[in-house]
Amino acid sequence: MRAVGVAEGGGPGETGGPGEASGPGAAREGAGTGEVPRVSVLPATLAKGLEYDHVIAVEPAEIAAAEDRGLHRLYVVLTRAVSRLDVLHRLPLPAEMTPG
Repeated sequence: MRAVGVAEGGGPGETGGPGEASGPGAAREGAGTGEVPRVSVLPATLAKGLEYDHVIAVEPAEIAAAEDRGLHRLYVVLTRAVSRLDVLHRLPLPAEMTPG
């Protein structure tokens, strides 16, 4: 299974692309052996058009607030998961994500 952590911030030059573990403390399983890492970390801006077995969306409020179309970007992030979606947040979730 492959998973992806999606967070706002960073850019193509600051994170690994799909299929690459990156970021502070990212484990590079099989580094130098030609094995594909099991976790990809990428900014929300690169998530469009990709699908993953497991998506971890980090701080949805920051994704939504990062740009004028932030809620659209958040929708893209939340719909990348094929099998499992986890949302990690410390900040309150955007009102659009709360029931009622």
